[in-house]
Amino acid sequence: MKNYIRTNIFPIIIEVIFILSCFIVPREYYIYTNFCFYMILAIYFWCRKDFSLKKWLYNLKSGKKFWKHVILTALGFIGAFIITMVLESLFPDFNTGMIGLRRNSWITLIIFAISTVLLPSIVEETFFRKNMISFENKVVLIITTLLGILMYAFEHSLAVWGIFLTMIWALPLSISYIKTKNVYVPMTAHFIGNLFGNGIDIIFTIIAMISNK
Repeated sequence: MKNYIRTNIFPIIIEVIFILSCFIVPREYYIYTNFCFYMILAIYFWCRKDFSLKKWLYNLKSGKKFWKHVILTALGFIGAFIITMVLESLFPDFNTGMIGLRRNSWITLIIFAISTVLLPSIVEETFFRKNMISFENKVVLIITTLLGILMYAFEHSLAVWGIFLTMIWALPLSISYIKTKNVYVPMTAHFIGNLFGNGIDIIFTIIAMISNK
């Protein structure tokens, strides 16, 4: 338990600071505070050797078994997004409280791309899955999995409805990590999902910025 707390206390403090900043910092600056959140934790996890780009690359080359799990997880992740989109359309008056990131310049667009495509897959899977989920016993596994899912949701939304929706996003990623015990599986699936979802957003933003010149 002491090691668990020691491992997670700093990331949790950083997340709490980030959440509190959303009530203080003007919305147009969320893009910067969000980026700082990911960069600080990425550096922290890298220094602690909680993840390794070399190991990630090794897993990417490891073969069909790895990619089978990745594809299934990615499909579940994308499916979770589709489910939440349907729920949002059914209850349009419910406030999602999502932390929006404004992109009105090339600099903010680059920051957006880094902090919504690459960094989340590394930071969120290392934090909310690998470090938060404990396999000590079944009860602890359930509690720590739910805690990780909840922490993931708090990092994305400031409203009850939005927190519920983002908890759905986290489900396939958490299940994947529990089944495989390999963080690089949900990490890769998460990257693919973000590349698909936010990548399209980035492309449309680029087109709009070029058209407005």
